Amino acid sequence: MADINDGVRVGYAGKAYIGAVGATAPTTLTAAPDADEWFDLGKITEDGLTEATDQARSEFKAWGFDSPVRTQLTSKTTSFQLAFMQSSNAYVQSLFHSVSLADMTTTGTGDAAYTSFTIGQNTEPDVRALLLDIVDGAFATRIIVPRVEVTERGNKTYKGSETVNYPLTFTALTSSDGSSVRYMMGGLVLPVVTP
Repeated sequence: MADINDGVRVGYAGKAYIGAVGATAPTTLTAAPDADEWFDLGKITEDGLTEATDQARSEFKAWGFDSPVRTQLTSKTTSFQLAFMQSSNAYVQSLFHSVSLADMTTTGTGDAAYTSFTIGQNTEPDVRALLLDIVDGAFATRIIVPRVEVTERGNKTYKGSETVNYPLTFTALTSSDGSSVRYMMGGLVLPVVTP
């Protein structure tokens, strides 16, 4: 097979959207998410998106042999890590502080407006849907996670030399059809299989 240099991709830019479980996902790579169901999480830091897969396997060895005769996958977890930059995004604040929008209150208008909320005992799962778009020029990748939960929140730093960021790790959960993540990858074409 010839070396195809234009198949090398970078994650030049991207977007993240949050929705309720059951939100209607776009059926094509280029269709815009429905603005009534998917909400833009705003600017993402230059670190971009990190996708990680953690797998655990059991090994089975035969008596007297050092190497396994079989392995069995026992768990597989996919997670997505991003840091958001816009403090004015209510959805980011909701996710970072684990507080529903219904439990937030906005007072005042214009530049004098502010939103208040209280953090307390909250052990209920906050399961949502996540849509990620990654762009590299004319090529794009779309990742749809029908059920996802924020499983880690990074440190939020207040200082004059950097932006206040909201680092979040989303972990994919199994959906009703048994899947956890769906990919649409632009520029990837399956080879023609010949007998």
